[in-house]
Amino acid sequence: MPNAATTERNAYRWTSRGGIESELNLVAEEVPLALIYNGEPFSVMMVSPADLENFVVGFSLTENIVSVWQDIGGVEFVHSDKGIAAYISVDKKSSDALSKRKKNLVGRTGCGICGEETLEATLAKTKQVTNTTRFDNFAIQRAITSLSDTQVMNHGVGTFHGAAWADCAGDIVCVREDVGRHNALDKLIGVMCSELDKDREGFVLITSRASYEMVSKVAVANIGLLVAVSGPTSLAINTAIDSDVTLIGFARGGRQTIYTHEQRIIM
Repeated sequence: MPNAATTERNAYRWTSRGGIESELNLVAEEVPLALIYNGEPFSVMMVSPADLENFVVGFSLTENIVSVWQDIGGVEFVHSDKGIAAYISVDKKSSDALSKRKKNLVGRTGCGICGEETLEATLAKTKQVTNTTRFDNFAIQRAITSLSDTQVMNHGVGTFHGAAWADCAGDIVCVREDVGRHNALDKLIGVMCSELDKDREGFVLITSRASYEMVSKVAVANIGLLVAVSGPTSLAINTAIDSDVTLIGFARGGRQTIYTHEQRIIM
């Protein structure tokens, strides 16, 4: 059945019996979301229309628009036939800093750097992680094994990326999904910062590759371990080294590869 982030479309399936069958196909919704801070348009992101409040909080934090989620005074969503507009109020300090950043972009589903004007501005976003929590390898494997079952929206669709928060025992506490991998992570960080117990220790799993942007986002949230189902990029590894993030890739089928700061993992 369709949910907030899926819809049904007519499709035709070719079968091995040599025939073509008509069917209703469940597909992922993708809509433009305009982010407007204190009345000023900032960006347009292509997102799945679910958990948008979480996305606004996470995006605002990981893009360094606000320092803490409490700097966001409120969010109002206005729906139209062309998409969704999010009117976000932020404190004066955040608003003044934002006005100095000349940014006007259309964010694709895969957008993560989001149009920074210079390389220096992009790389300057990386934060240093101070979280020193260590994790048992078996707990990581436990979380990896259960990750697919927790992706409710992806069942029957196969289009959504997932980002999950797991505790030190390997139990998955929270999952967020989106057609964009960066969006899924922003949604997860948003709900973690604004709704979950901030003293809870744990790590993040993602169902995609680990790129620079994904490492940068978890570093902003002071998360010490990022586990990716697919592999990392070279810049992601370098960023993880510099920001003190333990980066694990190819985490599936009872195996994983640790690329940085292996001292966090209890073998």
